[in-house]
Amino acid sequence: MNKFTKIVFNKNLPVLALVITLLAALYLLGLAIQGSEQFNRIYIWLFAASVLAVVFLILIIIQRMVWLFIKRKNNEPGIQLTTRMVLMFTGLSLPPVIVVYLFAIMLVNQYVDSWFDVETDQALKDAITLGNTFLDTQTITHLTEARNMAAELAEVDPLNQSIYLDRLLDNSKANSLSIYGADGQLISTSNLNPLNFVSPALPQNTFNEVSNNRDYARVEPSSNTGLHIRVVLPIINNTAINVGQRQYLQGLYPIPKNYENLTINIETQYHEYTQQTYQRQQLKSTFIIILSIVLLISVLLAMLRAFSSARRLVAPIKLLSEATRDITEGKFSKVIPVDSNDELGLLVQSFNSMSIQIASSSALAHRAQSEAENQRTYLENVMSHLTSGVISIDQDFLIRLSNEATHKILHLGNRSLNNRNIDYLAMKNPTLKPLIELIKQKVTDKTNYWQQEVLIAEDSLRRILLVRGSQISDQEIEGGGHVIVFDDQTIINQAQRDAAWSEVARRLAHEVKNPLTPIQLSAERMHMRFTGKLSKEEDEILDRATQTIVSQVENLKTLVNAFSDYAKPPELKKELGGLNKLINEIVDLYSLSQPGITFTLDLMTPEPQLLLDKGRITQLLTNLIKNAQESVDSGDVIIQISTITHNDQLELNIIDNGHGFSADIKEHVFEPYETTKQGGSGLGLAIVKKIVEEHGGIITAKNQEIGAKISILLPLA
Repeated sequence: MNKFTKIVFNKNLPVLALVITLLAALYLLGLAIQGSEQFNRIYIWLFAASVLAVVFLILIIIQRMVWLFIKRKNNEPGIQLTTRMVLMFTGLSLPPVIVVYLFAIMLVNQYVDSWFDVETDQALKDAITLGNTFLDTQTITHLTEARNMAAELAEVDPLNQSIYLDRLLDNSKANSLSIYGADGQLISTSNLNPLNFVSPALPQNTFNEVSNNRDYARVEPSSNTGLHIRVVLPIINNTAINVGQRQYLQGLYPIPKNYENLTINIETQYHEYTQQTYQRQQLKSTFIIILSIVLLISVLLAMLRAFSSARRLVAPIKLLSEATRDITEGKFSKVIPVDSNDELGLLVQSFNSMSIQIASSSALAHRAQSEAENQRTYLENVMSHLTSGVISIDQDFLIRLSNEATHKILHLGNRSLNNRNIDYLAMKNPTLKPLIELIKQKVTDKTNYWQQEVLIAEDSLRRILLVRGSQISDQEIEGGGHVIVFDDQTIINQAQRDAAWSEVARRLAHEVKNPLTPIQLSAERMHMRFTGKLSKEEDEILDRATQTIVSQVENLKTLVNAFSDYAKPPELKKELGGLNKLINEIVDLYSLSQPGITFTLDLMTPEPQLLLDKGRITQLLTNLIKNAQESVDSGDVIIQISTITHNDQLELNIIDNGHGFSADIKEHVFEPYETTKQGGSGLGLAIVKKIVEEHGGIITAKNQEIGAKISILLPLA
């Protein structure tokens, strides 16, 4: 959110919230005054919206007050005046608003109470009582009539009861007369309307009551006629000695439709009136909440107006203060706009003239400083693009300047070397001790210019640094000093040695391989021609001699082939793959043919993918495992093989339990013809190193407490 959007957002959001809150409050007020049913349905939602609006408005006020507090704490210009104006506007607006608020609450209470008159409540209760009295009178009248009919039926022969029942119905006010047996099941019935439904059995609650010698007379709802009066009583017959032979008479008496409607309307109106009476306090609370929201809105508007007015008044003062602060910081380009012609406008004009004069005066100083800074930046850029390491030291061996190449060549990490003693380099990397001693010696001897190669030994890696130094006189730089430049010559020297060894190997392979085959064939021909023609003792001598010649020729061929591989390795055929399968194949082969070797594998899964020549990598693994096996003079051979990834490289480690590398070849272990093994060619590890370099990797070797460790870093695909 940019600054402009933030300003518009902060300015319009309170106004939008104010409009929404006012509309919701007015709508809620209108529904409440009209007594609308819709008010009951949406009351909760409008109430929640009103509460959220109030909370939001309170948060706005709190945010403004926090802003005011922070500005006062920072003692910003004009904030004291802003505070006084906010308090003044708020103090002026609160008394009238509070008076109106309290007066409105009093009117609301009186207005709502006038809706619920005591006489209206009593009239509704009297109407309900009158309706209930009418129904009770009708029930007693019909019960008396039913008793008379039951007495008449008691004297009638049961076979003639149905006929007599019709006669009684014609002379009664009932819609239906029915006779039920002692088990509550229908025996006979007579209806004015044949479509009226008569239950085949008495309702269970009715039957339970009349079974206990009590008459039943109740007003009940009817599916056909709305309301009716059900009367059930026993027919006492002199012949019915047992209760099990008793009969019951049921009469259903209709209630006049107009009385029924009046009764229902009165009950409905009374129920609604009761609900409204229950909501009286809720209505009062709603009105009070709405008035409270209006109160908060009024106070907020006054405070916002105070903020706005104060900002306009103190804006020039604030701009002058900020411009003054900019001048103290060396910024002279700010010009304050003049919006008035009064004394304050004259002050702003004078300030602008002063800042222009100061700006022109400081421009010269800045220009000189800028030129010096440009020279320094140019020198730093040149230094950063040099591939040679450069350091500058004073007479106390403190480093004054160094470039990025220094950190890379000397393996010192990214930490700054400036203002550190030169011995710090040896502390960070102990292998640099010969370099530090050389520099100290040359500086102490005050040699004007010197150049020398320094060997840096790091385990099996040897690095050759070409170091050049030059003395700086006191006239050139105050205090004098020395500039040391060094380059890593390792790759160049290694390339020269590799080229020389390759040429030697090529010549040896060419000069030695040609006569080997004729020598072998001649020895075999001599053996075939003279065997059996000499004495037994001479035959044995001939056989041993020819076998020795053939065996040595085979050894020489193997050595010559190794020379050929080193001098001109086959063309690589790289493809995407992993090391796990190749390692497992070679381990399985050695495990079957060499039971005395114990392998411990810790290979990554899933295996990382590399671009590799499987044939050359297989040769590499075979040579390393063979060397590890031959390094153990006696006892079981234990070889550990593991892989792990570092960033975008795969590290392959092969550790054995042999005697390690001897001190005299440790630094030359990967160079051709360096070996301590009896009959060894000295090309095994040299070929391994060549294969690693063909794949863009790095190989190192070092001794451990027991045995040696070969580490290979190969780039991931």
